[in-house]
Amino acid sequence: MVKNFLTSLVGQLLLVLLGLAVISACSLEANTKPHATLNLNGTQWQLKTLNGATINAERPLSISFDGNRMNGYAGCNSFFGSYNASRDGVFGTGAIGATKMACMGERDQLERDYLERLAQAKSYAVNRDQLQLLDAQRKVLLSFISAPATKRL
Repeated sequence: MVKNFLTSLVGQLLLVLLGLAVISACSLEANTKPHATLNLNGTQWQLKTLNGATINAERPLSISFDGNRMNGYAGCNSFFGSYNASRDGVFGTGAIGATKMACMGERDQLERDYLERLAQAKSYAVNRDQLQLLDAQRKVLLSFISAPATKRL
């Protein structure tokens, strides 16, 4: 009787559905495991948007993370400082310093806005080749794209 049932169309459909259920349960289990977030250490980024506005600068504004130090280019000056970033997305900066090149007009305002938003960041999110720094209410302050690695001299 079992053999007749298994060879019938209904029996075969039941076996297929049972197999799909097992496969689906296995893939659901794999998806519930926590995903490791990106460690910012050793990464380099170019600024794409500041407060939602696209940035098109002659020289891309940037940020790099190395150990617990960060540095980059802010529009006129190079900047540097410390940061912390946990694997669960919490982000913070220490004091941010910068070189003192003369800068006027829009570039000066862009630099001040960039460094101010960087100091306000409280969390981060990484999606593929994009980094977003967010404020305490999870509003995107800065959005970056992955920059090619450069060699230090």
